[in-house]
Amino acid sequence: MISAVGAGCLSALGGDDDPDGTGEGDAADDGPADDEDDDGAADSTSLGWPSFQGSPGNTGVAGPVDAPTTEPTERWDASLPGAVTDQVAIVDGTVYACSDAGTVHAIDVASGDEQWSTTVDEDGGQSQCPCVVGDRLVLGTESGSLVALDREDGTERWTTALPGPVSGPTAAGGTVYVGTREDPVCRAVDASSGDVRWTFDPDPAVDVVDYPAVTDDLVYVGAEDTSVLDGRLYALDRATGTERWSHEGARMQPPTVAGEHVAAPSLQVTIYDHAGGERGGFGFAGHVLSSPAATADAYFVGSTGGRLAAMRRRESGTHWNVDVGRRPVSAPAITDDAVYVTSGGPVLQAIDRDRGDERWSRSLDGEFASGPAVAGDVVVVGTDTGRLVAFE
Repeated sequence: MISAVGAGCLSALGGDDDPDGTGEGDAADDGPADDEDDDGAADSTSLGWPSFQGSPGNTGVAGPVDAPTTEPTERWDASLPGAVTDQVAIVDGTVYACSDAGTVHAIDVASGDEQWSTTVDEDGGQSQCPCVVGDRLVLGTESGSLVALDREDGTERWTTALPGPVSGPTAAGGTVYVGTREDPVCRAVDASSGDVRWTFDPDPAVDVVDYPAVTDDLVYVGAEDTSVLDGRLYALDRATGTERWSHEGARMQPPTVAGEHVAAPSLQVTIYDHAGGERGGFGFAGHVLSSPAATADAYFVGSTGGRLAAMRRRESGTHWNVDVGRRPVSAPAITDDAVYVTSGGPVLQAIDRDRGDERWSRSLDGEFASGPAVAGDVVVVGTDTGRLVAFE
């Protein structure tokens, strides 16, 4: 993890000064806002939280919820055999969680009772957010497989062997989009059969990062070479995998689709339109090492400097920028009233969406926590000690 090295700023369209150095730059020049509710292809937030950041566009916006905005109570606390340091999926009253012991668990969201569990990687491996595709649960393994499980009982539907550790998947329209790290290739895989529909080989060969972002006709893939902190954002044709355009960046994180734009977090955040034109950006004290969340009016993003900010989309400047006192800050989860984040400690916090005031915070065990997942009336987080906790 990269530590904070001070404030940074990307040049942008126009500019608002930030004399405190805690959050600066401009949001994208969105122009007319008639597309602002389009937050990614086949948005599935009505299902709950079916994948990383709740939608194929990685927007971080929860569907209609009644999540706690005042001091919460703990609904349940489950123990898993390994660390849970990435988000969970929540669909139809079930929480789906992966641990770094190579296990997958289905847990009743109301009671915390385990419905089933299975081992997908005997050697252990990575904690990642699985994605729900119809009656299947799809995830990648450290040993080099993309696996589809039956959501009802955890039995294997299909396994597709891939070269090297498999990044976190994103699904849209019956297709799973995923990358591999040792042999850096992005693939589109049929969610019903596991058949590979197309492949894309980045040039130069760099690691494909987790969780592509998907629009109606594009797949955005981040790639990076961590040895030198070089990265690149690729825009691929969703039907064929052909490269449409790409831009260089630094250490790339999963991108976020926001209407007619895509936000690329690569230490700071750069905004592009879908034709590849740069439309602005913003920076903070420290580095951005997580995905922004995006609503119709703002980007919400955290930094290693312990900042959490709401950056305006339709006009220049910062809506609010607050010190959450801890770093790093996870990808945020957004509801109508609150912004939920986890930060070092670890601590789960609820921040007022309009004002940036803290509404509540809860300390968790361990050193690291997953980003929050929000569905119905609960917020669920995991920790590196193997705890999975639901707050209501």
